[in-house]
Amino acid sequence: MPALPDAKVVQFAKTFLDEHLGRFTKDIAICLKADAKKRDAYFPALITCIAFLDFLSGLYAGSLEIHSLKELKHYVRKFMDPSEYTEDRLNVLYELFRHKVAHLALPYAAFDTNTKPKTFGGQPRRLITWTVRASGPRPPINIVSEKRQISKAVTPWSVSYDHRAVISIRSFASDIIKSVPKYLRHLEKDKTARNHFNDCMNTYFPV
Repeated sequence: MPALPDAKVVQFAKTFLDEHLGRFTKDIAICLKADAKKRDAYFPALITCIAFLDFLSGLYAGSLEIHSLKELKHYVRKFMDPSEYTEDRLNVLYELFRHKVAHLALPYAAFDTNTKPKTFGGQPRRLITWTVRASGPRPPINIVSEKRQISKAVTPWSVSYDHRAVISIRSFASDIIKSVPKYLRHLEKDKTARNHFNDCMNTYFPV
């Protein structure tokens, strides 16, 4: 299995991630630029954010093939603000947005936390609807109590919810971007992190 010389890992990682950051920044900007009819592409921007954060968490964990919410939480706690990206917010991000947007293009109109007992077990049941917007107050991911019926989506019957998950794309993307220099500084100091990065490069660039 090939490996970068230890002394060159950080140098290559910086160049490699600079390229990814350039692409990520461009894609987010395009998604948030309204067209002639003032329409935006918030969900492509959101899935791009989640995918890039997943990618970074995989680099940190040492695997691009097998990593999950657990690895994402480890990355966020280390390189982002855990007071804003709390356990519950990350759970909702992963279960309501990541899985549903990746597989269904949009989340459910109301997400039932009882359908994910491994993630939300022991908590009171919540029916969570969502709002995704370009900008807004911090934190970038927030869950607020709000008891109403779905009114802006086509539903076959009355659908109620009791919480709303709100995501602000610009703040979320900005926090992901700011995490990268912190990860690179960690890479400089930590041999295990460099080994993990090398492992991921073997997956990303097969010989």
